[in-house]
Amino acid sequence: MKRVLLVPSVRRGNGSGHLVRCLSLARELGPGARVFVSREGGEGSWSPAEITLAFPGAADDIVIDRLEPRERFDLVLLDRRETSLEELGTWSGRGPVVALDEGGSARRAASYLIDALPRPRSGRAEPGPNLSSRGYLDLPVHRRETATIARKALLAFGGEDPAGLGPKLARFLVEKGFFEPSRLTLVSGALSRPGASRDSVPQGIAVLGPVQNLKEHLSSWDLVFTSFGLTAFEASWAGCLVAVLDPGPYHAALSREAGFPSIGTREPDGKALAALLADLPSFAAASARPAPPARESLAAAVGSLSSKASGVCPACGSGDRADLERYPDRSYFRCRKCNLLYMEGFADKPGRYAKSYFFEEYRAQYGRTYLEDWPKLTELASSRLDLVDRLVPRREGKGRKLLDVGCAYGAFIAEASRRGWEAYGLDLADDAVAYVRDSLRLPAMAADFQDPRLDDLVPDGLDCLSLWYVVEHFADLGATLDRAARLLAPGGVLALSTPSGSGISARKDHRAFLAASPYDHLSVWEPERAARLLARFGFRVELIRSTGHHPERFPGAREGDPSWLRSLRGAASRAFRLGDTFEIYARRLAPKGRAS
Repeated sequence: MKRVLLVPSVRRGNGSGHLVRCLSLARELGPGARVFVSREGGEGSWSPAEITLAFPGAADDIVIDRLEPRERFDLVLLDRRETSLEELGTWSGRGPVVALDEGGSARRAASYLIDALPRPRSGRAEPGPNLSSRGYLDLPVHRRETATIARKALLAFGGEDPAGLGPKLARFLVEKGFFEPSRLTLVSGALSRPGASRDSVPQGIAVLGPVQNLKEHLSSWDLVFTSFGLTAFEASWAGCLVAVLDPGPYHAALSREAGFPSIGTREPDGKALAALLADLPSFAAASARPAPPARESLAAAVGSLSSKASGVCPACGSGDRADLERYPDRSYFRCRKCNLLYMEGFADKPGRYAKSYFFEEYRAQYGRTYLEDWPKLTELASSRLDLVDRLVPRREGKGRKLLDVGCAYGAFIAEASRRGWEAYGLDLADDAVAYVRDSLRLPAMAADFQDPRLDDLVPDGLDCLSLWYVVEHFADLGATLDRAARLLAPGGVLALSTPSGSGISARKDHRAFLAASPYDHLSVWEPERAARLLARFGFRVELIRSTGHHPERFPGAREGDPSWLRSLRGAASRAFRLGDTFEIYARRLAPKGRAS
């Protein structure tokens, strides 16, 4: 059973839409979902007791008002309209955060974004949400043929109507002669001041108290007056004529973006209303336009998400970040503190590498299995060890120790052993480790380098620790680099290779590059930022080698290009480090006060 905590806005003046949506969503998500309303919200917020009274039966067994100090959830869904970065940090400590229609500063830092409502246009370029659809709105089941008359009108301005737009518009419609009182119905919201509507509207207007499940009754009216929010979309879907009167510029901008016919902001505009009523076919078409093409289940979308996202950088632990790209199954962020580009995933992760990874999958990518590729892998290992040998020369009477993390079937440690290194292997794949031990007769262990129990099982005082296309897989990158630094002797070398986030493929189309990045690549390294990152963990970069050069991927490259042009692109790729992979050789610095 997935545990989901839903946190709606309950601030007075923000209306009841956020709360109503969370209550409905919690019901659909099942018994593991709860809606949190703090007892400590203060005078500016609705209390749990007030909400339970306002929504009898709907909130009794769903709303909670306290959390255990270290209580965590599988997901935390924020439907708060605007969330600050400080507040986001608090909720991230409770579980991976999904922000729904978020408009605050937390939008760029939330682990996952879902937009069901349109957002006002902004001059700033920013990534879109992970998911976006008006079909995620809780739309009514009951619908009617699109209204072609405006005989009966409903005024519904939310559960709170803090600006008093309902009574104001009711008086305007009668006094200006647009409607007879008997053709108007005003709904008083569940959180509005008792008696406020009845005290201030013309006689003859029907005033209803809070209406449970109002959306299913909308189709009984021809025309619905409301402001931007859930009721406007529900009425559009139900087939009603819809006219919005918004409480301020913010909601007015949202209404324009959605395309709702407007009759003003704060004050009703008689000319605008008259124009709408004079051309009912156009009014009907405009009213129907904001409705989504089909219903979609928000509960299903939320319930399908699975994540261990912490909301902080895996290298330095900072929550100060900005999103770079978002996709339905993942989000990419740039840490503002250490500049690492990293991913948070929201789909089930693949398990341990199976035997097929080194055979069927390897053949599909390279045309041969891992073992069939042994000569090329040995040649690659030799070129890498040439560089390591230069940085860690032989010393008379002292052996050199090397640990290859992610050793696979052992091509690198086999070549290292041939050169006189005391070489060890570590890998997640049991079959690969068995091959290294039984066929190559070299020491190897099937284990996770991130496992805390590993400290007592692997050699320390290493002269080299290698991570060939492994470092990008670590969820806790900071702990991984800390462990590498502890295992290496001062002066020892950390050698790694990884895909490049600033190679030609990434530069050509960054969004497509990240979309194609394997789901288990949790960090994306860039040559120009690697030195600063590794310095945080006590390393000094001695050499960066750009690899994986693909001149054919340059913009404008064609199969029939002349050889001189292909050679020029290749030279440019090497000169400007545009390879799609790269290698780093970094020295472990001696702690202060100790010689290396």
